Amino acid sequence: MRAMYRVQVLPSHTGVVHCVAWSHQGLLASGSDDHNIRLWTADGKLIRMLGGHTNWVTCVAWSDDRLASGSGDHTIRLWTADGKPIRTLVGHDDWVTCIAWSGDRLASGSHDNTVRLWTSDDDPIRTLVGHTDGVQCVAWSGDRLASGSDDATVRLWTSDGDPIRTLVGHTDWVLCVAWSPTQTLASGSSDCTVRLWTSDGDPIRTLVGHTSCVTCIAWSGDRLVSGSYDQMIRLWTPDGKPIRTLVGHTDEVMCVAWFGDRLASGSVDNTIRIHTLGRWTPQTHQQFPRMFRNLVFQLMLVRNRQEGTAVRLPIEIWLEIIEILSDVK
Repeated sequence: MRAMYRVQVLPSHTGVVHCVAWSHQGLLASGSDDHNIRLWTADGKLIRMLGGHTNWVTCVAWSDDRLASGSGDHTIRLWTADGKPIRTLVGHDDWVTCIAWSGDRLASGSHDNTVRLWTSDDDPIRTLVGHTDGVQCVAWSGDRLASGSDDATVRLWTSDGDPIRTLVGHTDWVLCVAWSPTQTLASGSSDCTVRLWTSDGDPIRTLVGHTSCVTCIAWSGDRLVSGSYDQMIRLWTPDGKPIRTLVGHTDEVMCVAWFGDRLASGSVDNTIRIHTLGRWTPQTHQQFPRMFRNLVFQLMLVRNRQEGTAVRLPIEIWLEIIEILSDVK
């Protein structure tokens, strides 16, 4: 049984970790300035290293048993789940910054200001033109594609690449976009905010809390997580309220990805951290050391002098306690 919160640090990359992505089978892929992709088990064991790119690996994405990777070498490479190369996709004229699958269809964005769509046979379908600066992020939701750009806008497209709408609100580069299961779109920006939008592109609210560029966001059910240059990872409720802040990285956070209750994050500090986030139960409480349990018990139970009853503190306070004391051995 897992503890409520624990962290495992994977220190194997020799450069900035730009991207992490989980497969449905629980394989974690990571890409780095060291030009390599590394594959890990869900428990953080290194399986193999994939070499082939000649520049930074900036993005990785899974589609069933296929892995795609994009790089500063202007190419996208496809791999089998066991790390064998399939083919290389050539077409972008500058760094490939982002990739996303929708079934067998792949979308990619680049500093060449375009989004490209590729078929299941990995042939180019269409080049989407509209952004006036580098494209930093792409994300699918059914038959709808979102893209974010250094031009401070988010654009919505049909699955065939026809423009739907341009979303204006951010005041600086849009560095990340992600759809929730209920088709709420989240976008993060160098303006230090996360914005939430309806599936049609209407603004919902702005989430404020980070003190530097928001570089990455990801949904797990109704939980939203964001990472930032401020070295922090923040968790938010569906209505945009902050839940907690995860600390530990010693430099800018570049990427986050969910797999169940595991959250992987990568950083300029060259490490990957796997955060296991659970929910408190009496059973998980027993896994903590006695000193920890005694302290939490004293903080958690408040004696009502008149009735002699115990009152539980809110879960938010519990989470703060866990965050502070989770490293107690």
